[in-house]
Amino acid sequence: MRPSPPSTVFFDLDETLVENRRPIPELFRDVYTAFTGTLGEEHENAYFAALRIHAGHIWDKMFESDISPEQQFANCFSQAAIDIDVVDAEAADQLGNAMLDEYIRLSSANVVPHHDAIATLNNLREAGFGVGIITNGIERVQSGKIAHLELSQHVDHITISAQARAHKPRLEVFKLALERANADASQAWQVGDHATNDVAGAIRAGMGGIFYDPAGHRRHSAFDDLPEQPSHTVSSLKEVFDLATR
Repeated sequence: MRPSPPSTVFFDLDETLVENRRPIPELFRDVYTAFTGTLGEEHENAYFAALRIHAGHIWDKMFESDISPEQQFANCFSQAAIDIDVVDAEAADQLGNAMLDEYIRLSSANVVPHHDAIATLNNLREAGFGVGIITNGIERVQSGKIAHLELSQHVDHITISAQARAHKPRLEVFKLALERANADASQAWQVGDHATNDVAGAIRAGMGGIFYDPAGHRRHSAFDDLPEQPSHTVSSLKEVFDLATR
């Protein structure tokens, strides 16, 4: 179903407005070696296996804890180090927090805007549309990327899922973003590369869901298991401006 013309357009951050210069696992490897030196491939592989387990456990239950998401993430680094006997429990907290700080520094510097992202944001605002970002993630991590690229200069509102104590596609995230933008869901679009988190989540919230598929080969498989279908599919961000203004 074709969505109503928007008054506000929201964009996902990772792999929509921005892309990574290097794969995320390489950043984790750099964090590891910065604090543990070269302990050998066996230790390194064991550490990453432990880190994946701990990180996987916290994502879905992150907001059931009184511990901040940032501290939970730092604890993943420290607990993985304990698991492979790189550090004892007494020194683990300090190491985990230092590793988180280093990961935030690296991940912030690792992103670049997609080639037409800034122009699209500016063109939409100049045309009178409200423009926002709705992104999943931990606040310090995502804020670091946004600050590094000075994206706040090009949008009106930024909502990071942790601020809603939920993750996309949960309605709480979209509701918070709409409230901050003083926007009606029926006149708002979400543009993103994730079929469930961005498109289906937005449609469930009463918004238009625009699927960003720059490679042009995911459209026919991404929504096979979803009742929601994208309002539009675009291969460039410029197309979003063209759709909104036509």
